[in-house]
Amino acid sequence: MKRIEYVIIFMENEIVNNINLKDFPEHKPRNRIKLSYKWIDTNVENLLDGGCSFGYGTRFLAEKSKNTYGIDVNKVHIAVASLRYKNIDFRFGALEKTDYESNFFDLVNLNDVLEHTNDKIQTLNEMYRVLKKGGEIIISTPHKGLFAFMDPYNYGYYLRRFFPGFYKFIYKLVRLVKEGKIPEEFNPEHTQKHEHYSLRDFINMLQQSSFRDGYSIEKVFRSGLLIEVLIMNIESILNIFLPQRISRMILKPFSWLGDVDYLIPYGILSYNIAIKVRKL
Repeated sequence: MKRIEYVIIFMENEIVNNINLKDFPEHKPRNRIKLSYKWIDTNVENLLDGGCSFGYGTRFLAEKSKNTYGIDVNKVHIAVASLRYKNIDFRFGALEKTDYESNFFDLVNLNDVLEHTNDKIQTLNEMYRVLKKGGEIIISTPHKGLFAFMDPYNYGYYLRRFFPGFYKFIYKLVRLVKEGKIPEEFNPEHTQKHEHYSLRDFINMLQQSSFRDGYSIEKVFRSGLLIEVLIMNIESILNIFLPQRISRMILKPFSWLGDVDYLIPYGILSYNIAIKVRKL
């Protein structure tokens, strides 16, 4: 299905008509996106940005490729990306099963996406299928570093798992503060842990997938220690009382500290990890 067909479907469902593009601000390339950009060779024929969100990073990666594609499971994000970046083919779908041809892409990019998929091994199987022989895949995820326990995405998960009653109370309290009323329905989120991976974990997953013994790891970069995750925690607290865009405006003067921290390789202590793998 072509990009324009998806936009027509969204319009028929009145999704596009209700979108305020100001709610989806464009970002300058930072951290993972800049690293991927640096690792991608110039004039790549076909590039796939998996888990592309609303395309704010895909548009920069497109500078390195002749044909750029993006895929995401969020229909609204794909609608925004399709309306905003006409030169990129955006599609709605999950990474575990796509409609791309086999051996089609020269480069697949997964920036902090693999840990959010429902089936990690099947995702790798599918990326292997659509990747050309000699093609490369870049994967970045959170790392099992010193401050992995401070991942704000996991606070709700642990509270819900070990203290369900307290979690329900906190959830209702936060919604009351943000929306001025107690929600009727219980929160469907925080049912899955936001996983962190080590280099050994990556190798184990690759070996369990179609990549098994048919790949080479070209690059590994473990970086960032505390600053970025500390800013994420502060933003999570601010988001309880303020709209997200206001929280980010407040923290923007400090974001450069996170950018600098991301560039520093802390080895096994790092909060982030990225690898570049070639399909043999």
